Formats: sequence, C-alpha cells, structure tokens
Amino acid sequence: MTREFDKRVDDFFRTYQDRGMKKWQGFMLSDFTSKVGKIDKERAQVYEKKKPMSLESISEILMIAYANHRSVSVQLKQVDNDDKFLPDIVGTVDGYQVDHVVISGEWIELEDINNVEID
Repeated sequence: MTREFDKRVDDFFRTYQDRGMKKWQGFMLSDFTSKVGKIDKERAQVYEKKKPMSLESISEILMIAYANHRSVSVQLKQVDNDDKFLPDIVGTVDGYQVDHVVISGEWIELEDINNVEID
C-alpha cells in the first residue's frame, strides 16, 4: 500500500500544473470592486454651497476660534472637476496671519474661504 501511495504522490507532483495567477484573480477582483464602490460613494457625496460670508466675518470667526481653541469647519470657494464643492476642512486654528490661516497644519488663503463655522 505504501508503494502505491508513494507512486500516486509522485505522479501527482510530476503532472500537477499550477494555475499561477489565475487562482489569485478572484481575490484581486473583489478588492478592486470594493475600492471602486468606495470611490463611487465618495463621488456621489454632494456638499451643498453654504451662505457666502464677508472677509470681515470670516476673520472674526477665525479669531474667536483661535482665541478659544475651538474647532472650525471651513468651506472653500473651490470646486472639483464636476463643479461640486469639496468636503469641509475641519480642525483647530493653529495660526493666523493677515491673509492666511492655518487649520490643522494646512495653510489656507482667506480669499479662498466661502464659509466658516465654529463646531
């Protein structure tokens, strides 16, 4: 029985053909599909345009948030390729200059801000 078993094992490994990458395609396809689904959800997300604010109002709110260590939500005037507003920048005001503000390490020109709210 051992010889017959050994012969079968030898024959199996001698004639075995590995499918190579074919066996991994199912895994890669599922990863790709989930990633595409995630991107589609992000693209479907619509951010409504908030009420535009004056530069003075924006500066005042940012100064209050900076002085009180409060978190802010900033909507920029910029839109993406599909003319949709970008997600709000949320964070604390780390620094403030005449024409720039630093929110969570990101430099933003005051002229680019459409709306700002204290969270």
